[in-house]
Amino acid sequence: MFKTLITLVVLTSSLSAFAQMSESEKERVKNKMEGTLPEPKAVESKDQYKLHMGLTAGVNSPNGDAGSSAEYGINVGFQPYVPFGLGAEVVTSELDETDIQRTSVLARGTYNFGGDIPVLRSSYLGVTTGPMFVDGNTEWSVGPVAGFDIPLQQQTSNFLSLGLQAKYLWTTDTQDAFSGGLALKYWY
Repeated sequence: MFKTLITLVVLTSSLSAFAQMSESEKERVKNKMEGTLPEPKAVESKDQYKLHMGLTAGVNSPNGDAGSSAEYGINVGFQPYVPFGLGAEVVTSELDETDIQRTSVLARGTYNFGGDIPVLRSSYLGVTTGPMFVDGNTEWSVGPVAGFDIPLQQQTSNFLSLGLQAKYLWTTDTQDAFSGGLALKYWY
């Protein structure tokens, strides 16, 4: 009951604050939100393709008795239609306290945010799926992925970005796993 009451108070105060904004402030907020969720459109220039390749390194935390272990991989991607991206990645990890080597070859589809809000404009949400090879056996995995890529230089192409990525993979036979880590990418 207390959580519901707090939620209602927060929502009511937010709505009353919005109602008290001037028309110019409301227009500015509207423009920021429209820019954050880009309108789908065909790619018009080379830099809108957002071609990239990169390296990832992080931690793989499987559910169950195996401990967390290092995970590393490579990835490539592009944006065939604004704001939707397609990509692929190959990641591998050796589960701690076991001799199990997991290597995934994943395809991914993402929605890329935009706008003026610093981290949000470089963020993405999506889904990833593909085969996972575990000690000679092939399994299937699927799960959500989220992350961001902050450019290290303010250019439209030929620059590096550094970001974070998190994903959760459900698998058919072995332990599901959460993984997160750094992503260093080069954008063409």
